[in-house]
Amino acid sequence: MARSLRFASCARVSDRTIHLGRDLGQDLGWELCAYQGYGREHFERIEERQQGGKFLFDWDHPRRTARYVARSLKIWAYPGAYYGLWGKAAAHLDWLRRRGFRHFIADPIRAAQRVPQLTLLRHLQTSSEDVLRELAQQIWHRHELDQVIDREDLAWVRTQWPQIEVVLSSASPKPTVEVAGEALNVDHVHYSTLDQINSGEAKINRLRELCDRVGNPEVEIVGISDTSRGEDHCWAEYFTCVVDINSPTPFPAIVSSTSPLREVHSATLLTRRERDRRAAGHADYLDARRDELPAPHAKLELTREDLERRLGWLLDRVNTLANAPGQITGDIAYRLAVLQETSTRLVRT
Repeated sequence: MARSLRFASCARVSDRTIHLGRDLGQDLGWELCAYQGYGREHFERIEERQQGGKFLFDWDHPRRTARYVARSLKIWAYPGAYYGLWGKAAAHLDWLRRRGFRHFIADPIRAAQRVPQLTLLRHLQTSSEDVLRELAQQIWHRHELDQVIDREDLAWVRTQWPQIEVVLSSASPKPTVEVAGEALNVDHVHYSTLDQINSGEAKINRLRELCDRVGNPEVEIVGISDTSRGEDHCWAEYFTCVVDINSPTPFPAIVSSTSPLREVHSATLLTRRERDRRAAGHADYLDARRDELPAPHAKLELTREDLERRLGWLLDRVNTLANAPGQITGDIAYRLAVLQETSTRLVRT
């Protein structure tokens, strides 16, 4: 008999769900570049200088630094430029994004992620598991003050729902996800490998290995993600409840008629540093990397009827496009994406 999940909390470490503005999977790749470029002995002497940036410079030893930078650029120059074009630039230039949809027949931002993801996984194969785990632990401890979800938070959830099973599902590599899973005391971890990038629909497939009733309205599954690049938006087609955390691209309010989704939430969670500064009475306790938080009175709760009044006309347009005869073209995929984003903006205003 298939196991029934009472509750599944799915978070993506690499997409900044557990930490504000920290991509720990990506950080592991940059950390390995420094470790290999400088050599273990020298790296250990200068590692404490590493903060939040990608590069670790040691200007007292220019030759070592030059070798390290050259090695990093050799690995990351092309993937960085590729994602810079289709991921970063396309997110801000509408004409380029539309062209990307025609090229990929999908959102170019998410399609472009595959190149740096595969580059990272190939690079990690050049080192031992012990070294990677050690580096992942250092990164985790370095950014503790940026955590927005702690072990204590999950412990509290377990006291409320004793039968809960918590799944940490991430596109990050194994060392990063395992270290995070142990620190948070989750029940299961899913991560990316060269054979399978654990993102989008792949996360759903992995979850079905635990519970083949995923998508059944009688099985309560709550998905929690920053979904900052929209990659986890597909969760809304399978889960009963989705929650975005500190996200610039929250879950859209329009889903297919077969979706079991009942609730969509947006949550702003403070980091440990922000909570400490607020408790100390600092008026400017918010991190400089985030936009100003909305005032308490800006909280908005919408019922099904409220959504129908706000989004009824938009839903008609989505259905017209989605039910058009023929295959989905790049132009249609682009128009559907724009309509989904419009639904999110209308819900938030």
